[in-house]
Order: sequence, then structure tokens, then C-alpha cells
Amino acid sequence: MTGKLMDGRAVSQFLKPHLLEHARELADRHRVVPALAAILVGDNAASMQYVRNKRRLAEELGFRSETITVAAPEASTERLLETIARLNADPRITGILLQLPVPEGVDTFRLFDAIDPNKDVDAVGSASLTGFYRGEWGRFIPCTPRGVLTLIDHYEVPVDGQRAAVIGRSDIAGKPMAIILGGRLRNATVTWCHRHTRDLAEICRESDIVVSCAGVAPPDGTYLINAGMIKPGACVIDVGFRRIGPGRFAGDVDFDGVKSVAGWITPNPGGTGPMTVLALMQNLIDAARYGLGLARADYPI
Repeated sequence: MTGKLMDGRAVSQFLKPHLLEHARELADRHRVVPALAAILVGDNAASMQYVRNKRRLAEELGFRSETITVAAPEASTERLLETIARLNADPRITGILLQLPVPEGVDTFRLFDAIDPNKDVDAVGSASLTGFYRGEWGRFIPCTPRGVLTLIDHYEVPVDGQRAAVIGRSDIAGKPMAIILGGRLRNATVTWCHRHTRDLAEICRESDIVVSCAGVAPPDGTYLINAGMIKPGACVIDVGFRRIGPGRFAGDVDFDGVKSVAGWITPNPGGTGPMTVLALMQNLIDAARYGLGLARADYPI
């Protein structure tokens, strides 16, 4: 058995014309062009790559994009709060994104909650959490979970009542992913795992869906998730992203080994990464629509 490839690049290409249609409607009917402001602190290689990808797609869709770069030694909570306040007050900016990670000592939660809820396109502020915490969509769903949900729906992966393992507890990936999959939006039975979880392999072997968002390697330097940890026919989604050398990145999952066991599997790169960037653009379109009193945009998946 070879797992069905959950190709994020292909799904992203399929959805782009629909985003362009919504963008044309905003421009032609309302004279509105969505604009993204991304705050990038330091020189984390993975963060820089993600920001480049986001800016590239924004420009491809005809959106405006601005990157505010702050050197790590100059970053402080107060300075970043000032930057967010300026962007909140700028009517030209539709969405604000704080690219993680930020240096130790910076109060991430204060920064999250300072973002205008109507511009919080990564759904990290406390006002944005209410919706999916209560099993509703709310204003926005975080970009990585939204992208994963789109992949799951496109490839018709059964979720309702299934057992799922989510590995990782970041505020933009693992934590919201576990809440959303286990909540009323998808109705899975979720085991939420992290670095303190015992018997991770056993939990994964019992799961119909494994979503790994750790971005770390085990002590032996290989992969966190290998073929021996996967239930035959399970869906395996690799959100992890780590640098393994100059210009080289890897995920959490041993793709070559796991693909012979899984029923569905994402490549990495090329799986959840393109979908996360696409979901950000969907959230940016929704932010512009909300500002006009319109409902969330519709898509075929």
C-alpha cells in the first residue's frame, strides 16, 4: 500500500482562481485591495522563508504586502506594541501577522492581544480564540489549521468520530489544531501530545489521524514520526518545519518510510506549507470583507 499524496501545492493552485475572483470583487465593487503587514523579528531561517512565501502569494493575488523587520537585539515588548498600534491605526492595512518565534523576554501574549481583532488574520488574539474554542468558525481560524482542514476535506479523509493524535502545542498550530479537530467543527476524539507525553509511539499507532506540529528531531537526529508508529491506512499530516542545513529543511515525518503504511500522507515540503500561506490569504480576504459588512468568502472546499 502507498498512501495517497495530499498535495498542498496542487490544492493551492486549484483554489487560487477562487481567491482571485474574490479579490476582483473587492477591487471592482468596493475599491478595496487587501493589505498584509508582517512583523518579522530576528533572522530565523524558517520564519524568513515563510514571510517570503506569504509576500510572493500576496503580490501574485494583487494584494499589498509590507514586512516590518526588527533586529532581535532591538526587539522588546514595548517596541513591538508600538509597531502593532501603528498598524492597527493604519486604514490601509487589512491584516497584521506577527511571525513567530520572537526572542525570549518578549511577551508574546501581550502582542497577540494588542492586534486589532478585525486584523488578526492568524487568529492568535484572545478575541479570536472564542469562535473555534466554542466549536464555531468565528472571525478567523488560524492559518495552519485552516489549511489542514482544507486538505482533509479535499482528500475526503474521514474525521467524525475518528481517533486523532495532535503533536505540538504552539499557539498557531498544535494547540488550535487539537481544539478544532476535537470540537464541534470536526468531532474527532483527540489525544493532544507534546514533549512530556509518554508512549507517543503507542498513541500514534492507535490513531486514525496523526498531525505532527513539533518541528523537532528525536535525540538520534532522524524523524519524530516513523513507519513503526503509524496505524495502517491512517492519515499522516506533517506540519513540522526545521532547518537541517544551509537551505535545507525537513519535517517531523519520515516520508519515505511512512508512505508505505499510511492511507494519506502530506509531503514536506509541498504539503501543509502552501496551504498555510493560502489560508492566510483567505483570512486576509475575509478581513477585507468583514470591514465592508460582508460575510466570509465561500470556496468549493
